[in-house]
Amino acid sequence: MALAAKVVKRTKDSFQFKISKENFESFCDSIGLYRREFLDALDTSEKDHKAGRITKRKSLRELIA
Repeated sequence: MALAAKVVKRTKDSFQFKISKENFESFCDSIGLYRREFLDALDTSEKDHKAGRITKRKSLRELIA
């Protein structure tokens, strides 16, 4: 199933797009936000944050570098 999205801004390094509220759940599912591994990582992250174990990041790219 294809998701309808409208590109609203495009730069050399990024783009912004708009999807409808009706397609939001399908979008989240298609990029893996409902995967058990991702949800477990969110739980772990929340526990670390509450315990004060945080690191300030300027970009998510720092996590994969």
